[in-house]
Amino acid sequence: MPWGLLHPGLQNVLDTALDAVVVIDIDGLVIGWNGHAETIFGWSADEAQGQRLSEMIIPNSHRDAHERGISHYLATGDGPVLNRRIEVPAINRAGAEFSVELSVTASEQFGDRMFIGFIRDISELKAEAERQQRILQESEHRVKNMLTVVQAIALQTAANSPDMESFKTSFSGRLESLARAHQLLVGQVWQDVAISALADRVLGAEVVAGRARFGGPELLLKAGQVLGLSMILHELYTNAIKYGALSTADGQVHFEWKVSNEEPLELLISWRESRGPAVKEPVRAGYGTRYLRAALTGMFGQKPAIAFHPDGLRCEARGLLSRVSHNP
Repeated sequence: MPWGLLHPGLQNVLDTALDAVVVIDIDGLVIGWNGHAETIFGWSADEAQGQRLSEMIIPNSHRDAHERGISHYLATGDGPVLNRRIEVPAINRAGAEFSVELSVTASEQFGDRMFIGFIRDISELKAEAERQQRILQESEHRVKNMLTVVQAIALQTAANSPDMESFKTSFSGRLESLARAHQLLVGQVWQDVAISALADRVLGAEVVAGRARFGGPELLLKAGQVLGLSMILHELYTNAIKYGALSTADGQVHFEWKVSNEEPLELLISWRESRGPAVKEPVRAGYGTRYLRAALTGMFGQKPAIAFHPDGLRCEARGLLSRVSHNP
């Protein structure tokens, strides 16, 4: 069938279809190409006229199969992909590959024998489905990790609590800190979170009251570091309220972070208490101190310096910035 002389009924299909419609003859040459096909594939109807379809929109690795499929149908009348919806790869004029949903019918009702393909670009739908699947997988992973963290906190808190009331108070506080960090991450859709935002979430009320200060250069932390540092700050803050500077009316705490000027860049965080009760190093390290040492060592790659200075507790930790801010 010559180009431009399509049967009026078939031409109406091309003109009114909501999907791309491509018509080829038994030789695999294009004889019909509607406006949606122009949009999806980038070839105008005039440019597509008489071109071999397999060389225009089918990836090279699938072209032989396409040609064999036409030959097989013409010889046997059997076409495994006919009259059904299938997902296949396609390419546009620029050579970019994307996913399409294809349904093909073989027809003689418009005169000559031909193949009519209805094509829908599903690349965005497929990308969205894959994104949703990733979100579900990440959520499952994070929930499992969170439950593991909660279980560990419960076991360690119980082992270091003299009675149920102490356990309830300590466990509740630690869970609240974990929840605040989690809320901060959810607000950022689990993206990087500024360390200043985290410090404000933990210490904001004390800052308003003039009992706490924090500051340092802008620095983004990954999800794992946000949760970890949140728990670390919670332990320091809780200890300051129960035994340290924040247990008195005039006490103050300072949380600061710095980044070195020399390569490799190093991050230093420090917690300093002042104007509180006199501090003496305990005979036996409690859970909080043991947790701080373990958590800071895990985050920074080296042991922190924790000093029970008479003026107040001091804690410093340092490590490579790349390790702290870019680990998954």
